[in-house]
This record gives sequence, structure tokens and C-alpha cells, in this order.
Amino acid sequence: MFRRIGLGLLLIVALFVCYLYWQSIRSADSAVYLKAATTPTAVLEESQLQRIAFGSCNKQNESQAYWETIAATNPDQWIWLGDNIYGDSDDPGVLRQKYELQQSSPEYRSFISGLEVYGIYDDHDYGLNDGGKEWHLKDTAASLMLDFLNVPANAPVRSYPGTYQTYLLGEGNRQVRLILLDTRYFRDGLKKSSDPGQRYEINDSGDVLGEAQWSWLEKTLGENEAAITLIGTSIQFITDEHPYEKWSLFPTAKSRMLELLAHTRTENVFLLSGDRHLGEIAEATISLRPKAEGGERNHQPGYFVSPKNEAVPGYKIAEITSSGLTHSYENADESNRFRSGALVGDKNFGLLTIDWSEENEPILLFQLLSTEDGHEFNRLAYAAGSRFPADREGALSFLTNDMTRVLKPCPESPNCVSTQTSQEKKKMQPLKYTGELPAALAKLKSVVEEMSRTKLIETDENYLHFTFKTFPIPFIDDVEFLFDDATKQIHYRSASRVGHSDLGVNARRMKKIARRWNEVTAN
Repeated sequence: MFRRIGLGLLLIVALFVCYLYWQSIRSADSAVYLKAATTPTAVLEESQLQRIAFGSCNKQNESQAYWETIAATNPDQWIWLGDNIYGDSDDPGVLRQKYELQQSSPEYRSFISGLEVYGIYDDHDYGLNDGGKEWHLKDTAASLMLDFLNVPANAPVRSYPGTYQTYLLGEGNRQVRLILLDTRYFRDGLKKSSDPGQRYEINDSGDVLGEAQWSWLEKTLGENEAAITLIGTSIQFITDEHPYEKWSLFPTAKSRMLELLAHTRTENVFLLSGDRHLGEIAEATISLRPKAEGGERNHQPGYFVSPKNEAVPGYKIAEITSSGLTHSYENADESNRFRSGALVGDKNFGLLTIDWSEENEPILLFQLLSTEDGHEFNRLAYAAGSRFPADREGALSFLTNDMTRVLKPCPESPNCVSTQTSQEKKKMQPLKYTGELPAALAKLKSVVEEMSRTKLIETDENYLHFTFKTFPIPFIDDVEFLFDDATKQIHYRSASRVGHSDLGVNARRMKKIARRWNEVTAN
């Protein structure tokens, strides 16, 4: 009997070893798994990319030569974010004439030829500076703007008051839901402030969208299945410190928007705004207050807002403000606790590039670019393969101008560690370096190559990709290094290609590399 038990155990062990070797063969055959997520945007096939350009604040009587700069980025869509012309008149004929002047621009006509164009208005093309629902020409302004955008006569937006619209950009699983809000037609009035540092008083009970638009928005978000959601709002949403128009003047409406986004579980949502004659990127974490007794929420306000660098649980949200196209606030110098990266006082436009090479985990790159020569002022990179809510792996992360990649998120399985993860058990600290980037890259390359069973798969100016073969069963693990020369840090990710648990192999490997790196750089 004992002999049979022993033979049975030997058979089980043999089968298990065969299974492990089969898994190791699978890991060797899955080389494209990592490659697809880390291919630089610059060399991806065009079919894998989608580019959406956007901007605001265009004076129709100023030079329109900047359209050639935007066209050079090869966008698939263009989104107007308001002040598309500077009408500022209660004469419909004047508004129409200024739209016609913009339409007649050879540069603009050439730019929109064969391009999908969408948009909303702000106050100057609405006809009244800082105007709201009190404007007596609001229906005329809405109609003229829709005509300017060539919106078909049978489009849904033509059948109701206001200009709020929604569209799907792209096809199949590569779709972006574009939601364009009307922040003028239904917005309650503004009251001048007695505080010389503020233009308007806060309207605690005031609304921005109106009940019809709120109902439409809730339905649109509730039915939304797109991978990415863009919400165009002409005035800034997150930012609350400057003294001009903003959603924060209407705290009840702002609270309602945040709750709606959270309760509809809208993932990968980004707000696009204009109006300010400057460009900036803002990021925040929204933590909702608990419901009051009776199940109703208290809108005064219903949320806490924390800057992006505060580790608090909640709903991640980001806003990209791009303004203006023909003129800008060159001496802009204002505080914004939510700002990430540079405040842009130069003329600018926004560009979103989406890498669809992995359809379930698209990678987004937002850029604020110069209308004069196309150079970059600021950027936001985001891995969109995350799940709601706050501890999602796709937490917003920023790359410097020299970084053209974003590390693939760690899976839910415990066989991965990374410096760019929000999963605490997998989180590791970046390596630090001094001196020139090429020297640091060469030095790290030599450190890794000292280790056994390694193979260099790919290298470029700020990136290294190695594979490690484990012993005795030859599983293959991928290790990537991403150099951020602005902060003098090296981010990394080490992960097994197959299986579930790695028994701590990836963490131990990276600790070993970190120790050796510290030894080498200390000398």
C-alpha cells in the first residue's frame, strides 16, 4: 500500500513539474504581451492611434496661420471649447458676420477639410460677456453656433433649447464618448462681489446646467460604455482660486456633477475647458460625504476635494484647460493648488493622443502645445485600463517631456511589483541617479547584465527592457526601467508573464538590483 502511495505521489510531482515546464514555455511565447504596452507613441502604426485636438478663445480678425501648426499634429477630430469667435453684440447680424469671417479663413477652411468638428460656445460667442440664462439672444446664439459647426438640421440638439450634445468618436472597442455641456443657456445669474479680490459672489443655490440638461447628462452617463469619456465645459471645473467665472461659484451644481460622475461609475473621465486665456492641467481626488438621514445628499457641499498629491480615498478626476488660440494671458501668475506641471501663459492648443494598441488598456497622452511652433508646454499621461474607484491601477501619473512611455499597470495577481502602482503591496521606490541620463542608463544596463539569466530585449534613450529566466524552472519575467531625467529617478516594473503567485521573486530581484545600484553609484 505504501508503495502505491509513493508511486502516486511521484506521479503527482511529475505531472506538476510537467505543468510548470509547460507554463514556462507559455511565458517564452508571450513576448508581445509587454511590448504592446510600452511601444513609444512616435513609432506606433497610425491605425493604433487616435488624435483629438481642442482649444478655445479665437479672435476671428487675428491671424489664423496657427491652424497649420495644429494640422501638423494630424488630428482626427477638432473640439471648439468656446469663444470660437468674439461676437460681443446684441445684434444677430454682427454675430453672423463674425462667424462668416471665421468660416472664410483659408487656413481654417483647409484645416477642417475632411475633419470631424465639434464644439460648444462660451460667453463671447454667446454674445454677452459672462452671460447666462438672462441673455435675450440666447436662442439666436445657440442656432448660430450650431450653424457654424455644420450640425445637421435633424440632429437631436436642434430639437431642444440649449446646445448640449454627445457623440461617439471612433469605432468598435476604440470609442471615446464626447459630452459637450452648455454652461450658458441655463446658468443662473452672477452677482458682483464687494471683495476687490473677487469678481463675483458665490451663488450657493445657483445652477449651471438646468434640470433638462441634468436629466440628459445622467441618462448619457448611465448608458455610457465607451472606454474614455471627455466632458467639454467652457468654464473651469476643478480650479477654485482665481476670481473669475468658474463652477466653484455654484457649489451646489459642482457637488451635483461630482456625485453624478461617481454614482454612474464613470471611469476614465477627463474635463476639457477653456475661457481663461491660459493653459493648465489640474488633478484632484473627490471624496463624497455620506448621505444624510432619509437617503438624501446634502449639497452644501456634498464632497471634499483634495489635490492630486494627497493620498486620500475617493474619485480621481482631471481637467485640461486650453486657451487661447490667438491671444493669451502672457503674464499669468496665479495659484492653483490642483495644478500639475506648468502654468502656460503662451498661446496654446490641446492634443489628446490615444494609443489603442491594447484595446482593454488604452494609454492617453494629453499635451498643451504652442500654436506658434508646436512645442510642448505641459503633459499628462494616463493608463486607462483601470477600474473604479480610487485605488484603481490607472491612477493619474505625470511624465516629463523626455518620457515617451508609460509603464503597463500591474495586474491583480501578486506576481508584479512597480514604482508606478497604487497597490501598496506591490509599490516600490524609484532608483535615483545624478549626472547625465546616457551615463546613468549605461551604468544600470551594466548592473543588470551582471546578473545571471538576463537578456536585453530593447533599449532607447530613456528605456531598458530585460527578461529574466528563473531557475530551475525557466519561467520568463519582464523587467522594464523608465528614466525620468527631470526628477533624476528611474521607475521600474518587474512582472511574471504567466501564473499567479511568484513567491516574492520579482520583489526580491528588484531589491537586489536596488542594493547593487546604490553600491555602484556611491563609488
